[in-house]
Amino acid sequence: MQAVCGSHVMRLHEILISLALLVATALSLGQTSTPPGPSESIAPTTHTAEATPELSPTAPATATATATLVPTITPRPSPTPLLTSEPVAVPSPTPTREFSFDTRPDLDRYLYVDQKTQRIYAFERGELIREMPCSTGLPDDTTYTEAWEGPVGRYYGTFTSFGVSADEAWYLYPSLGNILVHSLPYVWRNGYKVYLERDALGVRPASHGCIRLSPEDAVWFTAYGPEGVLMTITEPYRDYWRALLASGSDRGG
Repeated sequence: MQAVCGSHVMRLHEILISLALLVATALSLGQTSTPPGPSESIAPTTHTAEATPELSPTAPATATATATLVPTITPRPSPTPLLTSEPVAVPSPTPTREFSFDTRPDLDRYLYVDQKTQRIYAFERGELIREMPCSTGLPDDTTYTEAWEGPVGRYYGTFTSFGVSADEAWYLYPSLGNILVHSLPYVWRNGYKVYLERDALGVRPASHGCIRLSPEDAVWFTAYGPEGVLMTITEPYRDYWRALLASGSDRGG
C-alpha cells in the first residue's frame, strides 16, 4: 500500500517538475517574443537588391580642338606722301572785277558799249555776265557811232546794206541811217558766208556806224533777249582813233 502511494508521489513529483519546466519555457519564450507596443512600428523588411553599380556619367568625349584659322590681316601700307619739290600754290579767289563806270547794280540787266576799248559788257545786277569784243563806226564825220543811252529796240534779223549782209540785227536809234547791233558783215561765196574784218573786233572801229559782233556773240546777244534793256554807248573818241587808223580800209555796213 505504501509502495503504491510512493509510486504516485513519484509521478506527481515528475508532473510538477514537468509543469515547472513548461512554465519556465513559456516565460522564456514570452520574454523573447514580446508583441510590439502601440508606439512601436514594425519596420518592413527591406529586401535590398544587389546594388547595381552606378555608372558614373560618362564625360562627353572631348573632341580634339580644331584650330580656328584666323584670317591673316595684311596691314595696309601707309600712304606715301607725295614728294613735291615745291609747295602747291592754292589759287586765290578771283576778286570782283572793278570798272571805271557805273555797272548799274540797280538794274536787272544792263549793256555798256565802250568805244575806247571796243567792248560790249553785259551786266546783271551790276555783275558782269559776258564781255564781247566789238567794232564801232569809223571816226569819220558821217560814220562814227554817236554817244547814246536808251533801251534796245526791236529785232531786225538779217539785212543787206552796202553790198554785204549781216545777221541777228537789233535796232538802237536813228542817225544818218539806222544804228544797229548786228553780226559781222559777210558775202556769199560758193554757198558759204565769208565774214569781213573779223580782225577789227575788239581792236579798232571799222563800220559805217553800227556796232558789230562776231557771229557767235551775235547769236548769244539774240538769245539774251536784249529788247528793252538799257544800253549806254560812250563817246566815240574820234581824235584818239583818227590818230591810230589808216585810211582806205574795206568798210562794210
